[in-house]
Amino acid sequence: MKMKKLLALAAACAVAVSSFAACGGNSDDSESKTDSTAESVAEESSAVEKIPETDEEWHQAMLNKAMVSYGNTYMMQDVIKRAQAGEEVTIAYLGGSITEGISAGPEDCYAKLTYNHFAETFGTGDNVKYHNAGLSGTPSKLGILRLDRDVLAEDPDVVFIEFAVNDGSEPDYQNAYESIVQTLLQRNIAVVLLFSVTAEDYSAQDYMKEIGYAYNLPMISYCDALRYLFENDRMTWQDFSDDQSHPNVEGHKLVAEMVNYYFDTVMDVEPTGEYIMPMDYVYSPREINAHMVENDGITPVSLGSWTEGSEIASFTKGWSHKSDAGNEPIVFEMDAKFVYMIYHEAKQGNFGKLHVKITVDGEVYDECDYEVLSPNGWGNAQVQNIAMEPTNTKYRVEISMAEGDEETFAEILGFGYTADE
Repeated sequence: MKMKKLLALAAACAVAVSSFAACGGNSDDSESKTDSTAESVAEESSAVEKIPETDEEWHQAMLNKAMVSYGNTYMMQDVIKRAQAGEEVTIAYLGGSITEGISAGPEDCYAKLTYNHFAETFGTGDNVKYHNAGLSGTPSKLGILRLDRDVLAEDPDVVFIEFAVNDGSEPDYQNAYESIVQTLLQRNIAVVLLFSVTAEDYSAQDYMKEIGYAYNLPMISYCDALRYLFENDRMTWQDFSDDQSHPNVEGHKLVAEMVNYYFDTVMDVEPTGEYIMPMDYVYSPREINAHMVENDGITPVSLGSWTEGSEIASFTKGWSHKSDAGNEPIVFEMDAKFVYMIYHEAKQGNFGKLHVKITVDGEVYDECDYEVLSPNGWGNAQVQNIAMEPTNTKYRVEISMAEGDEETFAEILGFGYTADE
């Protein structure tokens, strides 16, 4: 079954699913039974898998594969009930370029499509709000620093997290991803994990699933669904995407259908009581409640040869070094535990290495050069941990251009930090 057949089946299946999803709004019904569809997912996983025979069966199998887990449905059901009662709720999306909508656009990306479905299904007018915090080329290491400014400022009730093709599997990615989950759950925000995949079959979803299971969260994997369809010759990557990673318009529709299936069935899956945060961490989420500051949030001790302002999308409140400005360092003082430098990782141009010197109580804490020109990189904002102590420490941070790169260009976009408050 090719992409068009999968999408053609969507409308018919949506009608069938919505008929029992509407009944799910009745608390008596939702408490007295578990959705037969959810039971079929569990039964399918525990029995020898039956190969679908009809297009309809293949379509349902795709949705089942995508629906990794409903987790504890308590928080999402609460949001839905509040939306149905006319209360204002906000659905937010945090991720990279897939969430931003590259290749599909802001109106046809999965985020907007799934928001539309939620608002039409559960809203009572204009009480459901939308916020898309997807940003091209950014991993969870930057996502946790952006979280405060780009997501929490919108006071969301639900947040989707999508970083599976932007993250590596090293500890700093794992810690940052779990920190995002922890920070949101501490604020009683319903979290949904969405897992993506590239044409080369790369996805960081394995460690993300560990976190999802540990925190009893809903998980939707279009990675698993696509792998299943590809392995059975029901679709090709070219049906889904026009490049190596971004869904095309039809691909975004397919991802949206998987998410909408979760929305349409979640009210019929009994919660396991009120949501309780687990006591133990999966990794070491050291950036919980991290913050980000730009030039309107921190004043340098000295600007040196730098000027205020930067020129990268979503990061215009940084500091820039021009090629003919000289090489006096820009100097900051920060009282924090961990400090992260956010900088412009350029793909081309007259960009040079940054020289970062950090002192504590007049003694050199660290001194290092950082390459910012990366032809194979994202050409966007990136983050580097430059200081790390277990308790609040007063750091003096001096940033200049490295030796030999004095007449080059660079941009510091901001700083992230964690601190005992």
